[in-house]
Amino acid sequence: AIITGHKGYIGGNLYKELLKQGHVVAGIDLKGCNVGEKELPGEDICNGFPVEFYEFHPDVIFHLAAIPRVEYSVQNPVIVMNNNIISTSKTMKFAKFVNAPVIYSSSSSVVGNGNGPESPYALSKYVGELESLMYTRLYGVKSVALRYFNVYSYDQEADSEYATVVCNWKKYILEGRNPYITGDGKQRRDMTHVDDVVSANIFCANNIGKEDLWGHWYDVGSGENISLNELKEVVKKNFPNLTFE
Repeated sequence: AIITGHKGYIGGNLYKELLKQGHVVAGIDLKGCNVGEKELPGEDICNGFPVEFYEFHPDVIFHLAAIPRVEYSVQNPVIVMNNNIISTSKTMKFAKFVNAPVIYSSSSSVVGNGNGPESPYALSKYVGELESLMYTRLYGVKSVALRYFNVYSYDQEADSEYATVVCNWKKYILEGRNPYITGDGKQRRDMTHVDDVVSANIFCANNIGKEDLWGHWYDVGSGENISLNELKEVVKKNFPNLTFE
């Protein structure tokens, strides 16, 4: 397998799990590349894939590399759109050349509030969906898009691009500070543990032969949502003296 963005939050967890299961994995990331046990300098896939990855002959490609920060994308739309769209184009071109299926990491933000993307980040992920699925129809490259809902886990860093409300509250509690809620707390979220996201990716990789799986997008979430006020009550059961601001 090849993982783009294997040093990121979700990509890193997927990378470790695939190695744990005994797979041979190559990773390409700005922070560094790995091809089996060989370490290479970081690469920007917007410039294409190094020759070592062509020689790797992957059975499947997991495309997670992206600039994922919504707020950053609002402030820097051209940077985010250019990076996320071009990196996907380069990945799909590479997949076509090596004849490997692609599991594309998308986001639930592509639907916005029902009227489509509401940030440059969400739009860039939606364009990536359309392109990856187009490759299935146009070139016969198997692809699937997975839309993640609010990914979290205990080991998630609150300063990372994927930080959720759960992660931020954890950070505040560990630092002895009072966590806070923006707004009235009635906003609802489907919270998805990173292990479930990793499992969804591996499920697709394990079912390359199931033709009806490919060429579609799928939601990856718990199927249940919870308001921030309800989530706050869960936290207060474990920390009864905690005050929310």
